[in-house]
Amino acid sequence: MVAYKCIENITMRSITVLKLRNYIQQPKTQKILKTRPWEEGFSLIELVVVIAVLAILSAVAIPAFVGVQANARASAVKNGLVNGVKECAVRDSDNKSIDFTDAKSFSNANAFNGFSLSGVSSSCFAATASAKNTSQQSDFTIVMSSSTGDIVKQCSKSTLPGCNSNGTW
Repeated sequence: MVAYKCIENITMRSITVLKLRNYIQQPKTQKILKTRPWEEGFSLIELVVVIAVLAILSAVAIPAFVGVQANARASAVKNGLVNGVKECAVRDSDNKSIDFTDAKSFSNANAFNGFSLSGVSSSCFAATASAKNTSQQSDFTIVMSSSTGDIVKQCSKSTLPGCNSNGTW
């Protein structure tokens, strides 16, 4: 019985050694074993290529993002002007004051980033949003006729965000 156990242990060790030898002789294992510590990681060329690709992507994306911000500011201020004139129409139908200073939509002159609000006349049926940076933003004006309900929307620079080519919005 003891001899049988010894033979069994020797056989198991031989099988384990054979499996280990086969594993070590595989090409994948040989490649890992031959790799030196300083050969691990990315090469300088790979890193330079990745940095160049990121630089190109950022050069394309940043100007587009700046344009999106300008369009968003223009849209926000135009919506604010329209809401203010709508509030004025409601105030007029409720027989409340239609003074520019009484309209809550126009109460904060600096409510819109990059613009300041002001009345064209004492009535809240006309308002202007003046751009603080006139090279990047246009001025927007809205005037509503209280008798006919006609609305005129104008901007100062037709080439800037938020304006149509004919100077309206």
